[in-house]
Formats: sequence, C-alpha cells, structure tokens
Amino acid sequence: MNACVQPFIETADLAVADETHEVTPDNVLESLSGVTRPLILRNYCAHFPAVRAGTQSAETMVEYLLNHYSGQPVNGCYGAPETEGRVFYNEDLTGFNFESRRVPLDTLLDDILSTAQSAQKPMRYMPSSEVSYWFPTFAGENNAGVAGVSPIGSLWLGNRVRIAAHYDFPNNLACNIAGRRRFTLLPPEQIANLYPGPLEFAPGGQEISLVDFYRPDFTRFPRFRKALDSAYLAELHPGDALYIPGMWWHHVESLDTLNVLYTHWWRDAAAYLGRPTNALMHAVLGLRDLPAHQRAAWRALFDYYVFEAEPERAEHIEPAARGVLAQPLSLEMAMQLRARLQNDLKR
Repeated sequence: MNACVQPFIETADLAVADETHEVTPDNVLESLSGVTRPLILRNYCAHFPAVRAGTQSAETMVEYLLNHYSGQPVNGCYGAPETEGRVFYNEDLTGFNFESRRVPLDTLLDDILSTAQSAQKPMRYMPSSEVSYWFPTFAGENNAGVAGVSPIGSLWLGNRVRIAAHYDFPNNLACNIAGRRRFTLLPPEQIANLYPGPLEFAPGGQEISLVDFYRPDFTRFPRFRKALDSAYLAELHPGDALYIPGMWWHHVESLDTLNVLYTHWWRDAAAYLGRPTNALMHAVLGLRDLPAHQRAAWRALFDYYVFEAEPERAEHIEPAARGVLAQPLSLEMAMQLRARLQNDLKR
C-alpha cells in the first residue's frame, strides 16, 4: 500500500469479528464444530517454528521458507506501483493488472524484499501454493491440528497486497505466519450488494467483487453501503488464525514488507460429490434463460429436492427404489449420476 492510500475501513464503523484465546490445535476441530460465523483464534499458531522465524526478521522468514522449498518454480504476480497492491482486472476486464511469471521462490522473495525501501511499491505476490508440492516439509513442523478433515494446505506470500472480496466453497483455517493482515468479512447473502464480476474469468479463479474497498464508488455500486452494514473486521498479527466458514466473502489486505499466510481448506461433505460450482454453471446453462414462470416452477423443484431436502422426504418411496433421493448419496450412486450427467451434456 502506498503511503497516500488509506483504506476506508480504518475509519468505517464495522463490527469486529468474534475472537477467542481458548482454541488450540489440540481442540480445534471440536471447537469449530457448528461455528457458522468467522472467528479469530488469538495466538493459535504462535508456537509454529515458521511464526518464530517471521518474528525475528523478514530475512529469517525468507531463510526458513527456502529451507522447506522443493525447488519447483512458483507462480509470481508482478504488478506496477499504479496497482497500489490491488490484485485485480485491467480497465476493461479483458485481462488482469499484473503479469504472471513462473519464477524460483528465492527470486520472488528477493523481489519482495527489494520493494521495502521503494516510495512507490510494485505488487509482488505468490497466490495459493500447495505445501505438499512446493513446501513438502513445512506442514510437519507447523501442525495446525486439522489433519482429521484432510485439508488442502497452501501458502500465500507477498508484500503489501490487496485481494478483492471473494468466497471459497471450503471452510478455511487461515494461520497468519508473518506480517499483519486485515480481513473484511461479509456473509454469503450479501452477494447482490457486492457486485461480483465474471464467473469464469477472475484473478484467482473464483469470482470477485468489483468494488474497490479502498475507494468504493457508491454511485456505481450503491448497494455496497448495505453490504457494509453486515461486514465484520478481523485484524491478525503473526501467530493469530482466522476461521472462515465456507461461502463467506472476504477481502484480504497484507500490511507489511513480507506477509505469509498458511491456509487449510476442507469441505463438510464427501469429495466424490463434486464441486457445487458445477451445479451452478449447469443451472445457468439449463435454467437461467427460461421464462420467469418456468424458473419459478424450477425453484420449487430445487427447494423440494435440494435446499429443503431431508432424509424423511423420500420415506413414501420404497428404499430399493429411492435412487438419487437416498440420503446421503453413496459413492456408487454419485458415480452413476455423474456418468448420466456427462452423457446428457453430450447431446
């Protein structure tokens, strides 16, 4: 963030997310069971060797990361100072405001540290990078206690970068390793007030809000004021963690010279059930352009079979004949349904 840029959220009257000092890696899964709102976990990962390295100096953090690095090139995002650290689109949304490069990690880290003294700071950023591939020994030394849900662990790092508000389907336990980080969190039902961009083309792959949280244009995006009424703020220091339930929107700012985040994504349903985004895109294809009265009829079907479905909904059908109405969906039935959909899409 350049010195002249001030985020509106420093003065906005936003609610602060709930926090606790009682959750540790030993009790985390039990403690988070049933939690449906973001929760700050103070000092959750302060004992991590990675956090201890980061609190010594940026150079010590760099050395620690390189000691766990596999040597494979990482994805680096390189943006001009004019981006003010905002990872975003270009002006007409035909591309992005940064250049993607495949570079050695030490090159990217040198580039990040070299920006520390620059008056006009360029964007330097490594998006989600799975630790199992790029940092294979990192998880063993920095155990977040969520192995029981088979999470995908990833590192994110960069200088002072802003990630546009977006949501992720999985739950996320985000451990703040180095640098300070600020999250602005909004519940899923605020989607219409956040003005999401293209579904299939976004800087991180997931659709993002087009609102600039540092300079919100309330003339172009008037409903964003309503979104702010439901927003929560979470300020993390090194050693803190944040639990973000799946589908919550979050705008993320890294605030120091070198910032490192260790995320853990997991889902509450079996992976063989597939990505819900696939169902959304199929609905766009098959339902969205129908006349309004037909969409209303299909909404009733979706409520009956999906959104309001309970196991007893199919009790009037003999068990052997329930097929895809049986709950939960078995692996065998899921594979049959997947094959049927694939065949139908070829027609």
